[in-house]
Amino acid sequence: MKCSIAPAKVILFGEHFVVKGKPALGLAVNVYAKVCVKEGSGRVYSRQLGEVSVRSPQRAIFDTALEEVSRFTGKRGSLDVYVDSDIPVAAGMGSSASIAVALVHALLVYYGVEFSKEDVRRLAHEAEKAVHYKPSGVDTTLSTYGGLLYYKQGEFRLLSDLKLPSDLSIVVVDTGVKRNTGIVVKEVLERYERCERVLKHVYEAAGEIVELAIEAIKNSDKKLLGELMLINHGLLWSISTSSRVCDEVVYTLLELGALGCKISGAGRGGVVIGLVERNTAESTLSRLVNMGLRAFLVEPDYAGVRTAGS
Repeated sequence: MKCSIAPAKVILFGEHFVVKGKPALGLAVNVYAKVCVKEGSGRVYSRQLGEVSVRSPQRAIFDTALEEVSRFTGKRGSLDVYVDSDIPVAAGMGSSASIAVALVHALLVYYGVEFSKEDVRRLAHEAEKAVHYKPSGVDTTLSTYGGLLYYKQGEFRLLSDLKLPSDLSIVVVDTGVKRNTGIVVKEVLERYERCERVLKHVYEAAGEIVELAIEAIKNSDKKLLGELMLINHGLLWSISTSSRVCDEVVYTLLELGALGCKISGAGRGGVVIGLVERNTAESTLSRLVNMGLRAFLVEPDYAGVRTAGS
């Protein structure tokens, strides 16, 4: 049996605004999808979902990954796939991409061929298309390589020399509200078309936030980083991607001392992230959990996909 793990991701700044050519900044985090493969009968089993039948919509990503890897390696076999993922589903953390990346990596290791991380990313991106019609590639890139990623109009730039200040932690609150990303994106674009004279300035500001945030990270300017996160949330609210539940989480995090917080991903549910001082992170998490919120702490993952113990 060969097993691999691949990290989840959060979008620190810039989601939604990328559709109009503005940059975004993503970060791989230490919540993982673990995928194991072994000789078998073509069974796909998830610890979270149970047996994934051949008629299940969730099966497509596995079948596509298996086919892409077989085409790449020239090898084919009857395998069983086992998935164990701690990443919230449909919450904006790239769960399907992480599974695709971990699966491709595990298959390539199983077949014993030489490969690069770029091979993993490319093959996983093809598998991701089976779930999302036109994925940007941000999720699979972050899950493959780890670290911070600058994305703009198809340009992917891994910021391998950049790391978040070591005395910061990120708290993630899963609202539990599922939403259709395609519908959110469509309605955001419709608002832009109706209000372009105003919103074009909002989108410009969102782009400047990303550039300034990179400088803040380089300078370990935690106060500015938090302020930029709050401004980004306000801009996302203005284009209709927040919701009452997301805003309530933002206010709760601020009341607990977060430096900044915002929705991460499509919005209108999913997850809200907050920057907190490391020395107060555990107490903040405890208070959130005591309020009945589904919350957890994450740290940056700078390694990306890798082999895991079976």
